[in-house]
Amino acid sequence: MRRIFLVSTLLLVLACNLVLGASTPAQTALQGSKTPESAGPTVEAAVTGTSAPAEIVPVPVTSVQIEGMPYSAYQIPGDPFRFVCQDPCPHDPQFIYAEYAGFRLAHAMLIQLTGVDTLAELQPVDMHLGFEDGICRNYPGGHAFIYAHTRQAYTCTDGPGFYATIEETIRMAAQPEAQYFPLHEYMHTIFFGRISSRAGEYANHKVRSFHDFVNPIPSYAIGILDPAEFCSYHDPLAWGDFNGRLISELCRQNNFTLPDLALSLIELDKLYSSGGGQVDEEGYEHPVPTVAQYRDILNALLGSDTTPTFAAACWPPELFGNSYSLVGACIQPTISGSPTSIK
Repeated sequence: MRRIFLVSTLLLVLACNLVLGASTPAQTALQGSKTPESAGPTVEAAVTGTSAPAEIVPVPVTSVQIEGMPYSAYQIPGDPFRFVCQDPCPHDPQFIYAEYAGFRLAHAMLIQLTGVDTLAELQPVDMHLGFEDGICRNYPGGHAFIYAHTRQAYTCTDGPGFYATIEETIRMAAQPEAQYFPLHEYMHTIFFGRISSRAGEYANHKVRSFHDFVNPIPSYAIGILDPAEFCSYHDPLAWGDFNGRLISELCRQNNFTLPDLALSLIELDKLYSSGGGQVDEEGYEHPVPTVAQYRDILNALLGSDTTPTFAAACWPPELFGNSYSLVGACIQPTISGSPTSIK
């Protein structure tokens, strides 16, 4: 399972980076180090994983227009997401019901770890099934983005992946632990509006994707990875935003733990909601916080400076006022000369 997970993660991150690269979208009030009184959502129940499939039930469906195209939208009232399929929908309804059921349970596990969901102003998040419809076919593979006109978040995945028969696909779709790919793309939307890719005149699209968190966290939520190994495990492929080491460096240098993730993201949400972000980005109700502001939240929560941690994890110094220089493994080689043309 882990070998399959690592290879699949590589392919998924490459696709995400292609899409996010093509698109454009101060000290906080948190004081003191973490205390028992400040404990956030518990994580034990969320990370155990289960082999029991979710109950498959029919999901209410309505006809909607997305970017001028007709879609069928499946949504249980009150859910912050809906599954959408362009008409005429090519998918077996039982697959849609199974995928909805499996993702719904996996989503609850993820939110219990993160402490926050996608911004309400971007909901419901549209979960496109497949890469071939009028929205998803513009980019290769799985990705997450925001509709240009409605400012609503959406994702594109193929559900649980590729299986030999529709029966096996339906069976796997109802398994929460088979929901890594949809959960990965959904988690990107949690950072939309909460982390800016800009710092002054500098911009780096990789910041917005936050793969250092988005890659491993869904696996802890649904039991692919053991939460007891949160600080000791490191993906040897290191497919993060810059070098994939932010979690391990936060653990090593600042005693970061899995429950701290929710505590930090809750404070980040408060910062955005209070209007305390520093970057005005079109389409959001409030200014968007910078990575440096999130660094300040971590500093206050963990009781130590995380700037050297971001440096060790190869995050660009331009995000932090050029307060350090990248060295060693963080420095990318310069390629000179002209590429050889391929006939």
